[in-house]
Amino acid sequence: MKSRHLNIFDYALVVAGLLSLFGFMLARAGYAGVNQEIKGTPTVNIEVFITGLKTKDLNLFKVGDTSAFTIRNQPVQPPMKIVKVEHQPKQVAFLSADGKKAVAFPDPANAMAHDFNVTVEAQADQTADGYVIRGNKIKLGNQVELEGFKYRVQGVVVDINSVH
Repeated sequence: MKSRHLNIFDYALVVAGLLSLFGFMLARAGYAGVNQEIKGTPTVNIEVFITGLKTKDLNLFKVGDTSAFTIRNQPVQPPMKIVKVEHQPKQVAFLSADGKKAVAFPDPANAMAHDFNVTVEAQADQTADGYVIRGNKIKLGNQVELEGFKYRVQGVVVDINSVH
């Protein structure tokens, strides 16, 4: 009868199995960052600032409609409800006549450019590190994408508030 010798692949498989078991045990003991303690699941309003959107349709975002929301190329399901929309034409700054302060006016060279503040509502998990929406941390400054029937735009998160 032939005796079997262990080769390097057998040892590598055993080491990988032991490391996996060790990692699993650490995660169960609470030493991994994947299982943060959830302090609650509040409803949050996320305000997204969209600058320089070129459109003729100023009613593009409607309160009560839903909009698909994407964080770090990860779509968030289900789509979020739009709860507030603010609009203003894209502004440019000029010095006042006395030269002491800046004055903002609608941009005459780009009449179709508009700035929007769109607030969407979602359920979020609250952790010690902030809000998590369906596995994605959401923080001020995050680049996000809103998508509806007529639009797909990128914006920046400028405010996150818990709804009371």
